[in-house]
This record gives sequence, C-alpha cells and structure tokens, in this order.
Amino acid sequence: MLKATLRSLVYVLTAATGWLHGTAAADPLTPAQQLASEIQAGKHEGFESFIMRVDDEIVARALTETYRSNRPPDLRSATKSITALLVGIAIDQGKIASVKEKVSDHLPSHEAVLLKDPRKAQITIEDLLTMRSGLDCNDWDPRSPGQEDKLYKEQDWVAAWAALPMKTDPGKEFSYCTGNVIALGEILARATGIAADAFALKYLFAPLGFERAEWKYWDNKRGVDTGGHLRIVPDDLLKIGDLMLARGSYNGVRIVSEAWIDAMTQERTNIPNVGQRYGYLWWLDNTKDPQLPKTRLWWAQGNGGTFLIVMPELRAVIAITGTRFNRPDGLEPMFWLRDRLLPAMHK
Repeated sequence: MLKATLRSLVYVLTAATGWLHGTAAADPLTPAQQLASEIQAGKHEGFESFIMRVDDEIVARALTETYRSNRPPDLRSATKSITALLVGIAIDQGKIASVKEKVSDHLPSHEAVLLKDPRKAQITIEDLLTMRSGLDCNDWDPRSPGQEDKLYKEQDWVAAWAALPMKTDPGKEFSYCTGNVIALGEILARATGIAADAFALKYLFAPLGFERAEWKYWDNKRGVDTGGHLRIVPDDLLKIGDLMLARGSYNGVRIVSEAWIDAMTQERTNIPNVGQRYGYLWWLDNTKDPQLPKTRLWWAQGNGGTFLIVMPELRAVIAITGTRFNRPDGLEPMFWLRDRLLPAMHK
C-alpha cells in the first residue's frame, strides 16, 4: 500500500494547478492561515499539527486539542531523516571515517554473519543511507523476509537484519528497509561509545533546544529504534527543518557541517515507479509546473501523514504531524503544498 501511495506522488508536483490565493476581502486569510484554521477546527481529520515558517517568521500555526491531550506525535519513518543527521555529526567528529566504510567493521557482534556472504561483506554505510543494502528487505512488500513488521517481532533487530539473505548486490537497487536504519543506530553506538539516543540528545536535540524526545527501544532497551517511532513536539520538528535550511547551523551555532547537508540532499538513487528521488534518508524532488515557484524540495516523511518539508529557494519550512496510519490519504499534505501553499509563494 505504501508503495502505491508514494507512486501517486508522481502527479503531485507536476500537474498544472489553479491559483488559490485566498486574499480577497471576503477572506483575509492567506492560504497557509486558512489551512491552519481548518486543521485547528478539525476539518482535516487525522492531522494534529501544522506549522509553516517563511523567512524566519511563523506564517501559520495549528495545534489541535487531540495533539495537546496526547504524547508528542509519533514521527514514524520521519525518524530516519533525523538518524541521517546523527550519522553526519558522527562523521564530522571523526567517529566514523567515511560513508564508504564497511558495515561489518562497525558491527563486530554480527561480523561473522556478515563476512560469511561475500556480498554482505561489501555492504557500506552509504548503502544503508541510500536504502541499497542488497538484503532481501522491503517494507513495501509484506512477503519480504525483512519487512519491518517481521523485524519488530524479533528480540535482536540487528541480528535478524544481518541474517537476511541477499537479493542483489549492495549499492545496486533501492529497497526501502527500516532494518538498514536500525543497523545505523547500532553503528552510531559502536562508533561513538554512547547509545544513539544519548548521542542525539547531546549533539542535536539539546543544541536545538528540544522540549522533549521519546525513543522506542528493542531487546530490553539494549537498542534504540533509529528507524522509526521517535516522538517529538511539532515545534521541535520544525527546528530540524530550520537546521536543514541553514545548512547545518542553528541560531548561529554550527551543529552539522554544510558538507553533510549537501551530501544528504544530493540525489543518490531513483526509485522504480516513483517520481521522487532519494538522498541519504531524505526524500528529494523539485517543482516542475511553470505556474509554481521554482524550488528544490527536501522532506522527511512518516506513515500517517507526518511531513517535514524544506524548500531552500523559498526559505520555507513546513512541519505537519498526522495519524492517518496506513491510509493513502495520509499524503494529503503534498496536495495542500501543490494546490494551496506553493501558488501563493511566488517571489
């Protein structure tokens, strides 16, 4: 189902659209403000928050009562994009020498299994960041032996991931696999000497002034779920977008290198039957319709309708959280972007 819904995004940023400014006297709200008002009033069931910043100014904001009465939103797979930032920080610190390093060198507990297969022995950190490990692991296919719901039933998630058979050579084909990002969390812990959650708190969340962060764990909290289920408040999610927009700085403080932001947002692979591309655990696209302002789009995306969208040329960031889990209409924010928000952003 997820693959099918992603395929529908091919049309989101290519089809011609009308202009919906919403600035006539009868409706003084901007399109972003009107959308925020609708979300606040519960007219878009399943969406809990919407915050949009342009040129350092919050231009629209909605936090529903449903959000306020619950724990922070579950980012689901948008967590993966935050894990990519953590890998970059570790590389900046020299804890990881290069994305070209072999995974087996960083996972000694699983080295024997990885080295037993010559193709597994060649898997690099970059292969995990680009979803090209070559393992038979596809979250979009319930028949796949590495599909995430099967992984979650195991005690040691990394051991289960490492034991998967190879389907193709590493670095060859895109296959969306949460297990790859779980393994990155283990690599981070081994390389830095502290668990991924502690590393995130010290070098990313605290410098950004996060209000709170709740991780999910596996194997009796021995491992951190760096592939999904991180819970943070929407304002803190927006800060991740601000960091991306400022190419690794926040309030004048360098948190991650510009070189890593550029590396994450460089196209690394296309995806069969999907119009978007993939960098290092970030989705990539650009506007194509001549009626829309030209900009690159970088985004983190989570099942249910969670999006963190960064538009560098427009100096804009949008954070949205949702609970439309496993529903195609969880992609509705991308249609808001095309039909309501982008048309009003010409400069």
